This record gives sequence, structure tokens and C-alpha cells, in this order.
Amino acid sequence: MEKALTIAMSESDRTQKIMSGQEKLPSFKLEPQQATVEEIFVKQISEAAYDVAELSLSSYLIALGRGERRLTAIPVFLSRSFRHNAIYVRADSPWTHPSELKGRRFGFPEYQMTAAVWVRGFFRHEWGVAGEDMTWFTYRDERVPIPTPAHRGSGDDIFEALLQGEVDAIMTARRPPSAYFPASGEGGRIRRLIPDVWGAEREYYRRTGIFPIMHLVSLKEETVQEHPKLPLQLYKQMLQRKDEGIAQLLETIKNQTSAPWVWESAEQSAKLMNGDMWPYGMKANWSQIELFMSYLQEDGLLDRGLTPEQIFHPSVLHT
Repeated sequence: MEKALTIAMSESDRTQKIMSGQEKLPSFKLEPQQATVEEIFVKQISEAAYDVAELSLSSYLIALGRGERRLTAIPVFLSRSFRHNAIYVRADSPWTHPSELKGRRFGFPEYQMTAAVWVRGFFRHEWGVAGEDMTWFTYRDERVPIPTPAHRGSGDDIFEALLQGEVDAIMTARRPPSAYFPASGEGGRIRRLIPDVWGAEREYYRRTGIFPIMHLVSLKEETVQEHPKLPLQLYKQMLQRKDEGIAQLLETIKNQTSAPWVWESAEQSAKLMNGDMWPYGMKANWSQIELFMSYLQEDGLLDRGLTPEQIFHPSVLHT
């Protein structure tokens, strides 16, 4: 008899077959749950609500450090992003480099969100701006209740906070509304801080080899105890789907997206990243996770580094 598994993830070429119901996992009946990624994170980290769920890397690690034992994970990284492009200022701002923001007011949706941890790490180690050199603001509640040095913004609209002058710059994973920031990225009331941001991101990758991890795949420990082969089985299947998604992205008989030059971008990415533009597994990613944990410790969000055995299920440690 098949075991029913609730599964909650954002849709992408890495998850679409699972979330649409096309994907079958032998011995299990997958039951996709529809929710925004923010809703998934809150429910999984607070309730362990799903058998399998996409989860914020930072919130997962913070929760583990605070004694969370209801979840485990596999090294399937459903979201990765360079967040240089996610830093915005008003269009009339004089600043064009993060180092110029020293002493300014900076807004995040949430202090603990993975993208915010990466950006604060960039400020310290890439741009020479210490945490105490900035005044931080946030615009939603922390999903793992933690003390932070951030001030709570006057509302919950981070874009209006920027436009009204409550903060001088913001980082937001979600693109600003088109009324403020047109599709071309030019001519709006908000602009990206760094003028050649795509070049800056490529330079960062060339120098560091880091394509920042944002989200991983968590599993309910209770479910895994009942089905110990599930984590590795799921890892292998999701790795295969990811590789298929990249192959389809490169296939020129039809464009998988609505971006006209997606093949050029994909080929450039494959060249720069030595063919593996979206790595899963422990071996390719552990050094980056260690670096990220050091950023969490610098932020005061994690007391000490965690071991692979504490973070991931034993069956996937060899990947």
C-alpha cells in the first residue's frame, strides 16, 4: 500500500513535475500542497506541517541550533541566487556601490531570511561595512522567533518605506512592483544600487566559486523514521529532474521560457560554471554551507557551526 506524503514546494523546472502530479515516487503517493513559499516556510519551521517541504536554509539552520529535532534535510537546493541584484535604492540616490551605504538605514523583509544573511556577509567581507556601521530595519515578523538588532519598520511595505525615506536602501528577494521598477530595470522610481550588477555577480562567482544557496528540501523526521530509504530515494529522483530541466533549458527545438536569449544565458552559465550550473549534493556544497554558517554566527543567529550529520540525513552524506 502506498504511503501518502504531503509535499510543498515552489514551482520551477526542478519541481514542476512533482507539484503538477506528473511525478511518481515508488511506494509513495505524493500529495502536493499549494501555498506561497513564505507560507510553506512558516508552516514547516513552526509546525513541521509537511512530510517534504522546501525550506529557508537560514531558518532551518537557526532552528537546528536552537534544538529543532522534528526535521531533517537532503542536499537538494531548490533556490539559489546571487543577491547583488536584489539591493535597491531610490532612483535619485547618489550611491552606486554598497560601500557607500556605510552609516545608512537599510531594510530587509526579515532579518533571518537567507538572502539577508548573505547580503550582510557581503557587506562585511566583500564591501568593508561592519554590521554595527548600519541601521537595520525589517518589515515582517521573524519566522523563527529570535532577537535581532533590527528596528521594526513603520509598516509592512518595504518599497514604500524606501520611497518615503524611512530607509536609504533595501534588499528584497521579490522584484519591486512594475509601477516602481519597469520590466527594463530602468526609468522607474526605484533602481538597483549596482549599475553593472550582472557583471558584479559573475565577477563574484569567478573569484569565489559560490552560487549562493537559498533553500533546501526538508523532511519530517517522524516520516523518515518510518521510511528510512525515503531521503536518498527522493534525492536521486530530484537530482534527475534537475538535470533534465537544465537539458531542456538548452534544447533549441523550443524555448522553455519566454526570454528570447535564454540559450545564450544558459550556455554562458555552463561555461562559467564548468558545466554544473546548479549543483546538488554534499561534496559540491559543504564548503559554502560552512561559510554561510559563519555568517550566521557573525550575525548572532547561530551559536556554533553544525556538522553534516546534524544537518542532513545519514543516507545522503556521501552525495
